[in-house]
Amino acid sequence: MLSIPRRCCLLLFNLALFALLWTIYLPHQAAWRQAPDWGNASPVVRQAVLDRLARFQSGYSQRHPQQAKPFVEDLFSGERPMVLGTMPGEIFVGQTAVADLVRSDWERWGDCRFRLAETQVSAAGEVAWFATVGSVRFDLSRLLVLPLRLTGVMVAEAGIWKIRQLQFQFDLDCSALLLVDVLLLGWLLVNVILLGLAIRARARKDHRIITLCWRKNSKQRHPSHARI
Repeated sequence: MLSIPRRCCLLLFNLALFALLWTIYLPHQAAWRQAPDWGNASPVVRQAVLDRLARFQSGYSQRHPQQAKPFVEDLFSGERPMVLGTMPGEIFVGQTAVADLVRSDWERWGDCRFRLAETQVSAAGEVAWFATVGSVRFDLSRLLVLPLRLTGVMVAEAGIWKIRQLQFQFDLDCSALLLVDVLLLGWLLVNVILLGLAIRARARKDHRIITLCWRKNSKQRHPSHARI
């Protein structure tokens, strides 16, 4: 059983950890709504890029895994497109690898929704770059919804805008993670010290018990020693 002081310390620590973890979920989307402009692309280029992104959104809304390959061939460049996923190791280069990612997303990731009307689109010649925000509702739990950023580069190939680079990113404020790590490390260190002290105290207690038992047995075996 934990003592009352230790229970209080554990409760305070859990509350502090919850507060810090909650700050991670503060997205930047409120600031996004206050953006001064939506890019320097001409109305024609902007609409063309948004039309391609609408097709991208449609694919991620309908989620038909068997359509992943034609989906990628339609929207992505044929010259080694690259997609960066939300995890550090998710780097996919080439249409085949990108199609594998899309198929995996549609099968078991989640429902992605992007705010296309608020997409920032800029362009120079036959290159355009865009950025928008959205969210993903995970298949693992419909209650788990995280904000997303979607950024990328498009190039005009035969007059059609194609995605050359794309990045998914969780729109989370992780600046408090370092403090969380420090607290967890401190908590672990305190528990290791307390465990060491408890083991040491138990060893001393066992040693005293063994010593007392040995002395008692010794006196019973040699009663003359006890009378001296």
